[in-house]
Order: sequence, then C-alpha cells, then structure tokens
Amino acid sequence: MSNRTIEDILKKQLAQYHLFREQLAESRDQTVRRPAPVITVSNMTGCCPRDLSRLLSERLDCQVWEPDVIGLVARDVRLRQEVAAILEAEVTSRLDGEIEAMIARHRCRDDEDTIALVRVIKILAETGGVVLQGRGGAFVLGDRADLRLRLVAGERHRIEHIMRRRGVDAREAGAAMRAGDSQSTTFVRRQFHADVSDSRRYDLVLNTERLEPEAAAELAERFLDVRRRD
Repeated sequence: MSNRTIEDILKKQLAQYHLFREQLAESRDQTVRRPAPVITVSNMTGCCPRDLSRLLSERLDCQVWEPDVIGLVARDVRLRQEVAAILEAEVTSRLDGEIEAMIARHRCRDDEDTIALVRVIKILAETGGVVLQGRGGAFVLGDRADLRLRLVAGERHRIEHIMRRRGVDAREAGAAMRAGDSQSTTFVRRQFHADVSDSRRYDLVLNTERLEPEAAAELAERFLDVRRRD
C-alpha cells in the first residue's frame, strides 16, 4: 500500500474524529450520535479475516486497518506525528498515562517500537469507527474495544483456504499456515507478554470452518447491539 493511500485513510479518520468532537461540543443537552464501534480481529492463519473485516466495515461504517498498514504507520515518524495530531492534548496525555501503566504492569515491552505501535492503536481506537486487524489490538485495548474477535478453524480447512487464495499445493500451504501461527504467537508473547490463543482476552471466538463471513458478521453485529443495550 502506498503512502498516498495511507494518507487518504488518515485524512478520513481525522475528519471522522473532529466531526464527533464538534457534535459533543455543540449539543450539551441533545442526544449525541455515538461513534462507530472499535473492533479488533485476531485470527489463526487461513481464517480469512479480510473478508469479515470488509463486511463489518460496510455494515458498521468502519475503516479497516490491516496489520501491514498499522505497522507502517507505527514505524514511520511522519505518519505517527500525523496520527498523534488528531487528538487534543488532554487526550494524548491520558493515553500516555495508559501506556505507562501497561509498561508498569508488564502488559507490553518497554521499547521504542512497541510503544509506538501501542500509541498508534490507542489513537485509532480513540477516534472510533475502526476494525483493527492483528498487531495485538485486543491486548492493547482490552475492554476499551467494543468487540474483540478471534477467528479459528481446523488445520485442514485453513490449509485448503490458503491453497485457494495463494494458488499453492497442500505442502506449501501447510508450511505457510504453521509459519503464520508461529509468528503471531511469538509476536504477542514478545510484545505483550500474553498468549494469543487465550480465549479470555476475546469477546467472541468464531469458527470460520462452520461460519461463512456473512454469518460471522451478523453475529458480531448482534453482539454489539446487545452491548449497546446494557
């Protein structure tokens, strides 16, 4: 994805954030439109998170942030500054305090790259209206996310999916699946001192072997409706 495309995404996110802040400022006694939800999507390799994320985006008016884009923004100083400029100073200060608390409680590594990633995820979540794929979003946001999804499936199903998507044979697909799972496990353990497969860290664990993306998106939307009524 080009930097130009990422900049367009950032501009849309900034506009969405400022619109909501203007509504808050202009309507003290009126009902303010709730921001669109914050959703994190974690998945075993081969569980087609892009299909589900796209459907959630269409249904709930959210922007999808894929792992590569989140990582690129976290690594690029200029893009990080542009993201940080979205928020007011008091919000930025609060997020900095939350990051310090995460470090103190050993919930993330105390290094520049990890802190940059955590800050970007927290800022994007602050604006609302995002589907954050991977990069430990569920572990960064915890209960701050409106919905934390985990997609799982059996090995055979995932291998077949990888074969179709990548046009490779079963042996290569199996190797890709195991490598992807290993990378996710290592990343979450290293960056957040946590187990990516710990179901307690998610709100919904969906088996994509038994659910088509449309059905999974409907379940996710129903979950959000129930939470909003609480």
